[in-house]
Amino acid sequence: MEKSVEYLKQEIERKYAVNYLPKDLKIIDILEIEQAFIYRDINTVIRIRKIHNRKKNYLECIYTVKTKGDIEYDKNFEKVAHIYEIENSIQEDEYNELIENKISNVIKKTRIIIPIEDNLNVEMDIYYGYLEGLLTAEVEFPSEDIANAFQRPKWLGEEIGYKELSNLSLSKMTKEEWQSKVTKETIENNRKIILDLKENDKI
Repeated sequence: MEKSVEYLKQEIERKYAVNYLPKDLKIIDILEIEQAFIYRDINTVIRIRKIHNRKKNYLECIYTVKTKGDIEYDKNFEKVAHIYEIENSIQEDEYNELIENKISNVIKKTRIIIPIEDNLNVEMDIYYGYLEGLLTAEVEFPSEDIANAFQRPKWLGEEIGYKELSNLSLSKMTKEEWQSKVTKETIENNRKIILDLKENDKI
């Protein structure tokens, strides 16, 4: 029987494009991820995710509830929601049943975990299927102060807005819709980076 793990945490992340790969690229984990959303209302979404850890060779399925917390205003007087999430491990057969009732596209991606300074990690996602050609990098932070003070390494590109290219948004888009959000040069550069990873047996 798989143990169920439940916890509440605040999600503090920043998301970036990728300019190039560092020469001293170090990979500490490679995850094959399949995910979809099964519920959504104005404050809450529920995501299910199946993860195969290639380095440690194990499979995990996770049921995640994300909900908006306190609403604040940023310097431009726009609403900013604190996002909280609760996660539970579920059995693979439960995942297979739940995904039958998905309300979104299924997203498939390879996640590469890359360590950087200050004990932080970059989670670089390579997408497949209708999202092929998309490459993003996220950094998760232990506090808002650390997130605000973060200076990205040069190999990471411009910050990507969560509203336009969040996984929730991507799960509702067509190929043409997400490609309209990025330049052709970016997609071509992404493909070169992905090819380089494959040719050097990184993925």
